[in-house]
Amino acid sequence: MTTSPESVANETEGSNSPFVRRMIDSHSVLGLAFAALIYIVSLSGALTLFVTEISLWENADVPASYETTNSAIANAAKNAEAELKPGNEILNIIAYGPDEFKPYLTVRLNEREDQQSDLISTDWVADPRTGALVASADAPYTHVIEDLHTMLHLPRPWGRYLVGLLGVVMFTLILSGIFAHPTIFKDAFKLRLKRNARIAWTDIHNRLSVWGLPFHLVITFTGAFLGVAGITVAALAMIAFEGDQEAAIQVIQGPQPIENAAPMVSSPDYEKMLANSAGDDRQFSLLIAGNPKDSGQTTTVAYYEDGILSMRTSDIYRNSGEFLEKFGGSGSPAGARAFGMVQPLHYGTFGGYPIKIFYFILSLALTYITSTGMMIWFKRKRQQGQAKPKSEAAWRGMTTGLSLGLAGAALAVVAGLPVSLEILFFTLWAVSIAITYFAKKMMATVRGQYVVIAVLLLLTAIIHLPIALVADPSAQGVLFGIDLALMVTAILFGWLGLRNLKTAPVDACEVAPAE
Repeated sequence: MTTSPESVANETEGSNSPFVRRMIDSHSVLGLAFAALIYIVSLSGALTLFVTEISLWENADVPASYETTNSAIANAAKNAEAELKPGNEILNIIAYGPDEFKPYLTVRLNEREDQQSDLISTDWVADPRTGALVASADAPYTHVIEDLHTMLHLPRPWGRYLVGLLGVVMFTLILSGIFAHPTIFKDAFKLRLKRNARIAWTDIHNRLSVWGLPFHLVITFTGAFLGVAGITVAALAMIAFEGDQEAAIQVIQGPQPIENAAPMVSSPDYEKMLANSAGDDRQFSLLIAGNPKDSGQTTTVAYYEDGILSMRTSDIYRNSGEFLEKFGGSGSPAGARAFGMVQPLHYGTFGGYPIKIFYFILSLALTYITSTGMMIWFKRKRQQGQAKPKSEAAWRGMTTGLSLGLAGAALAVVAGLPVSLEILFFTLWAVSIAITYFAKKMMATVRGQYVVIAVLLLLTAIIHLPIALVADPSAQGVLFGIDLALMVTAILFGWLGLRNLKTAPVDACEVAPAE
């Protein structure tokens, strides 16, 4: 819960508890220090819930199906292996099966030139009937969204660690907000929307914080855990395994490769492994073959088990065909079960689309809570005669620019523009911040950008609709759903930009002294 200091002061009038005041102060400091990053991670997190669907939207002309066969999966893995560039070292092959959110079969080849070179990843969509590689599965727009949420587009692993730290900060903000709000249950339905803007924002801010409290706790805790997973392994190794990181990894990931094992005569028998791991209560998820040319490496067949809340359950084999163990899922230790629950709980991949949509709404609510928290602070400063017009302009430019960058990148994808999406995204974002910061009429500038965002999103949907109409029938539901969402979002931004043009409130930057 990210309750603003102003709102707490209003709702706890007469309370002089030093503890509550300390909670208010700590909540305010943390919120102001990390608000921009929290906003970015929250909004991109809402979109990340649908990265598999967005990836299909980017590759609408591929053969789609919610069903595939063991033979097709095995052939896809072997076909990817055959694409290894001469002289390169193969690291692994990963085949991703269709699921309820993703009606297509994909396969990835991870290779590198040598042990000092960077990883080279290539993705294909495979025919779900034969396993033939039919198209590239590049999804640059999906990459922009996913990397923004998981790493803020910073170098590995520091970006992921920073996002993990933000999870810790957000979790702390929730706890401090609870303690700073002694009447949390009494005021759970208190809404004064007809009062002034600051009070309306305050009540909406606090009510969304309270109503979404269980979600906020889960999402921030699991996000923090995922962000610092590498540090967690190192800590586990230090505490439980006397610094043996490989032993710690084996506890988390299962059996590891045997060094200096004999080379494989042919590819692993994926089809036999898949058949051995099949079952009525199991749905295939993915196959990971560590260097299929090495018999000491392992092949993992991962699947979902009915009634088990876990990222995946895995059967692990040596590439030579020997079954090693079942890892995770039913019957596994409590620690492994808990570890497997973290990712589904964070990304809402359990319970089908009702849970995904529920997560999406609450993620947007968390984004709105962050935004209103800042707007309440800016209004309070103005009322106290300490206006921060340039800080408010920078904030509004940051939030509006993020949406503008995403909208512009989406249009570039469907229009097939030969540009780097990352460069375009960050350029539009930076331009928005600069224009808003130096504008003489900040709110008029922001509303103008809302209209531009609406036009970009509407054009994106209009250009993409004909593509969706001729797509594989199995994919059309997802494609039309995203195009409809783009249109609805365009209408919302258009309304925000065009409403109250004649009766717009006086711009803060026009009446407040410069900072």
